[in-house]
Amino acid sequence: MRLRRGLTLALALQAAATLLAAGAALAIAGGWGDAALRATGAAAVAALGLAWGLGGRVASALTEPLRELSDAARDGADGRMRAVRCESFAEVRETIAEFNAMVARADRTITDLDRGKSTLEAVLAHMSDGLLILDPDGVLVLVNPAVERILGVSAATAIGHSLIEVVHHFELDALVRQAIREHVPVTRELKLHQPEHRVLRVQANPVRGRRGEFLGIVVAAQDVTDLRRTDLIRQEFIANVSHELRTPLASLRALAETLRDGAARDPEAGPRFLGRIVSEIDRLALLVNDLLDLSAIESGSAKLEMAPVSMGEVAREVAAKFRPVAERRGIMLRVDDLDEVPEAWGDEARLVQAVVNLVDNALKYTPAGGAVRISGRAARELVALSVADTGLGIAAEHLPRIFERFYRVDRSRSRALGGTGLGLSIVKHIATSHGGRVEVHSVEGRGSEFTLLIPRAPEQVVAAR
Repeated sequence: MRLRRGLTLALALQAAATLLAAGAALAIAGGWGDAALRATGAAAVAALGLAWGLGGRVASALTEPLRELSDAARDGADGRMRAVRCESFAEVRETIAEFNAMVARADRTITDLDRGKSTLEAVLAHMSDGLLILDPDGVLVLVNPAVERILGVSAATAIGHSLIEVVHHFELDALVRQAIREHVPVTRELKLHQPEHRVLRVQANPVRGRRGEFLGIVVAAQDVTDLRRTDLIRQEFIANVSHELRTPLASLRALAETLRDGAARDPEAGPRFLGRIVSEIDRLALLVNDLLDLSAIESGSAKLEMAPVSMGEVAREVAAKFRPVAERRGIMLRVDDLDEVPEAWGDEARLVQAVVNLVDNALKYTPAGGAVRISGRAARELVALSVADTGLGIAAEHLPRIFERFYRVDRSRSRALGGTGLGLSIVKHIATSHGGRVEVHSVEGRGSEFTLLIPRAPEQVVAAR
């Protein structure tokens, strides 16, 4: 039933009842009979009853849907979106259908917003770079977990405060204030010393609305500490290589000039100078070979031929190579019984190279009358091979850097003994390329012990041999 038709019918009945009531009044005044009066009154009462009933139905058909719409609207305001189900006039049903369509659109919009919010929160939570958002007054409105880690702050206590209140870093605060004041991007590299030393590349960008109004700034902080440390290591490496090459080259030049100026004709000095030239060339070749080995191991270009390796055989092979050197220097070189030591999983040639470097170092820094011992043992999932000496030992302050390239405890002594400063660095990289490590224990004046730890060979591979 359409609303207009129902209202028209109700009004018509009410008008008819009114007319009948008026006719009854006129009949009384005109002296009509009782029967006519009763008929007229009954008709008026019937018309009024029908009008009242139809009006009530029309009112109910209007008020119930409106009440439902009102309740649904209140629920929507509280975040509980729902559709309205109610029968009524066609005009009201159209309104209800439009309301339900609006509810469906709003529900889809809210779902999309929730999904976007969840995605944004996940991105912010897993970003490696720090992200800050500040309003036009410089008050923090967002702090992601990376900022909490990098700056050592808590988002819960930081939001709602200015940056300088949270992070007491005046250069960072000045960068942010410049971006807010000038409404332009500002980029700078800053150093932090709390909660730990870091180098940050910080970029502050203004944010504008659709009409160009200034909404605040977004600050991105990228931790470039490792990058700058790598740059520093590279610079030091180039400087060290240059220095290591310059010394033998200068010596070669001086020897060559001396020979050119007549020493070559001297039967005593000539051969001696030529021998020194050969020694310097050998030293240069050793340095170049060590650099090439280190580069290949670090870059991974040196492919490892993995197989079960008997560390006992490796120890005996290296000891046999250095036994003449040890005897010549008056040092006792001893190898323990390593037959019970499990096989390691590695590249035999590289493991031999690592042990050669360790034994070579031990013999260089052990005086006559001392001893060098090679031992081994099983260490859970690893195989440990140790080279211990009774030599000079290493002071505690040098131990953290002992495996760095070109690092020497005693530069003059190391160079005089023919070392390149790369041996222990090569050992470290060989160990790590095998998934192992190298450890050192030393007491200055009493000696050192270097331990190479390499993963054990898989049991099924050993059993299948």
